[in-house]
Amino acid sequence: MMESKKRVSVVMCTYNGAKYIREQMDSILNQTYPIYEFIIQDDNSTDETWEILQEYQGKYAFIKVFRNEAGRGVNPNFYSAMRRATGDFIAISDQDDIWEPRKIEWQVDTIGDNWLSAGMTRPFAEESEPSAKAYFDNRKPNIYLERMIYSAMIAGHTMMLKREFLDKLFALKNWIEDYMYDHFISIVAGAYEKISYVDKVLVNQRKHVDSATYTAPLNYKRSMVNIYRSVYRTYKQYRIIRSDMESYFRRTYDLLRSIPVDTKSKANAMKLAWHQSRSGLLSKARLMLLCVKLRNKIFYSSEKNKLFSLSRAIYFPISCSDYFRYFMPKVDGA
Repeated sequence: MMESKKRVSVVMCTYNGAKYIREQMDSILNQTYPIYEFIIQDDNSTDETWEILQEYQGKYAFIKVFRNEAGRGVNPNFYSAMRRATGDFIAISDQDDIWEPRKIEWQVDTIGDNWLSAGMTRPFAEESEPSAKAYFDNRKPNIYLERMIYSAMIAGHTMMLKREFLDKLFALKNWIEDYMYDHFISIVAGAYEKISYVDKVLVNQRKHVDSATYTAPLNYKRSMVNIYRSVYRTYKQYRIIRSDMESYFRRTYDLLRSIPVDTKSKANAMKLAWHQSRSGLLSKARLMLLCVKLRNKIFYSSEKNKLFSLSRAIYFPISCSDYFRYFMPKVDGA
């Protein structure tokens, strides 16, 4: 099979990851599909991470380690590391997860003509970190662009992309720093409708409170009490962060307009972003109708209860404030 001959580069970025990095590196080295090159770029760690990376580089000729002279942050570090890759495919890795042994094999076998492959991630928390919460939702998530302009549905640590796709990403340099790298990649690939999904667990994601991306999961269990609390919370949030959300959607509309492709997904997403960025009552009414029409694409997964689905869709322009709660003002001492 032609795809089995493709070369896979694994790209990992590290920062003070000495506690867990050996377990993750071993899970990558033990993949059933051969790794062509393993690029690791350290963001000037202050623990033993760099020494561990040098140790592994000394054992494996295909491991290449680089160190930033000063901390660059998550986005610049990952983009810089991806530019170093020379393989046909680039698989992105965090420093503290554990890959399933056939992760790369499954993705190479199923990516086809798409530019991005993703799959399920299963969170877990160490017993030594009781404050870290892990919740595994085993439903197949919705990866339509219409959903992804609201929420980053594809975790970077499950991503494998074709190297040729990088040219499409870096051509949009005016927007690339406005989003976390994985969210940006998802939006652009979604606009081209070039995403494949492996409906299997690819990565076991270690949840710990020191992680750069850790957020405690919300309780979405369906009950009258939870529904009431959710409506109250999201309406209150929306009133506080509405202007920030509108600014985000104006920027996202401009990004989508600049992606040189015409697809149905892009057209729908642009309409959603446009109306979500407006404050007038007419735009809000049109947005609600659009959410009803696209309800099977904007929820985390399809909603089987029609009445509940319609209710959720009508309220979605406000309830989506949950995805933007990082805009909420920080409380002293929190």
